[in-house]
Amino acid sequence: MLKYLQNEVFKSLSHREYRRYFFANIASSFGTWMQRLGLGWLVYRLTESSLWLGIITFSSWFSTFLLMPYAGAVLDTRGRRNIMRISQLVAMSQALLMGVLTLTGNINVYWILLLSTILGIANAFDMIGRNSLVNDMFTDKKYLANAIALNSTGFNLSRMAGPALAGIIVAKYGEGVCFIINAICFLPFAYILTIMKLPGENALNESELCSKKKISNREKIMEGVAYVRNHPILFPVLILLCIVSFMGMSIHMVLYPLIADIVLKGGAEALGWLTGAMGFGALLGALILASFRKVDRMHRLTCFSFGSLGIVSMLMAYSQNMSTALTCSAFFGAFTVLGWGGSNTLVQMTTSKDKISRVMSLNEISFRPINLSQLQESSNIPVSIELPNDKVTLPG
Repeated sequence: MLKYLQNEVFKSLSHREYRRYFFANIASSFGTWMQRLGLGWLVYRLTESSLWLGIITFSSWFSTFLLMPYAGAVLDTRGRRNIMRISQLVAMSQALLMGVLTLTGNINVYWILLLSTILGIANAFDMIGRNSLVNDMFTDKKYLANAIALNSTGFNLSRMAGPALAGIIVAKYGEGVCFIINAICFLPFAYILTIMKLPGENALNESELCSKKKISNREKIMEGVAYVRNHPILFPVLILLCIVSFMGMSIHMVLYPLIADIVLKGGAEALGWLTGAMGFGALLGALILASFRKVDRMHRLTCFSFGSLGIVSMLMAYSQNMSTALTCSAFFGAFTVLGWGGSNTLVQMTTSKDKISRVMSLNEISFRPINLSQLQESSNIPVSIELPNDKVTLPG
């Protein structure tokens, strides 16, 4: 059993640079998930409005959405690690300022709106850069597929533990402590960015090529779009991601605080358990993905997982007790990771290295479209959850 885990499930951890990246990324993700829960609860505590929860989420995602194509072009041609160091500094400063303002009692919803927008700008470069770095580490595709899956495993391990701890901290010490912890958690990843050696970077000569031809960022973006549009695998995968995400994938980010407080009447701790259960399910899904050997059947796994999300979301809409809500949340996490992880694996394994950041920017846009349901204020939570995901189930 141990030999199987070492040789199959965790085989990419034998690569030193990826191993460093993996554990530093877990620490960074742990802090990020703590801040997400703390932020959601802080906004709800200050406003008691699902509309403001949606506005804050929308502002962060909208700035990320607008900048992602540009970020992909820049990351492909100007040195990923240097740009990512800047994005880490901005995100760490944002978390630190959020923490100070909250702990001193000077925080308000307008500060949160401004700082969330700034974080969204940094995230446009950070999210694409992290995925592109994994692609740079491996020349052997069999290790790349496993590394992508393990990346999801580490991320969702953080998603399970981070919110659970954050719920306890928020209840006892307040949201500001979560923001300060998140700022500290950026340090290991920033250090790894400085010392890691990537063979993929040395082989990448696109920067010199673009410099000689003086290709504009707009032309680089359009080149990436044309590459995806004409690709037999990438185009249908990204269209599927866009449809599923637009129909309701992001609703849990807005409505989980309301479910925890109004339906389950458990406050911040219930929110922590709900998000932690989703992380637990996501962790199991990521481990299944890491041990999945038949990469040629990855598209089937992706379609099945996305189709199952609509059913789970409708069941979540009618959860009236903690055990049912936790079960649905866990399945939601598992199917999300299996669907997104499967599509992400397909995208990275079929994309040319000189265009990986631009393609990953389109992948992230497809997975995180502008969902107008984030701006909905509703006291009827089951209807709010059910309707968009009901649309998801129809094509299946």
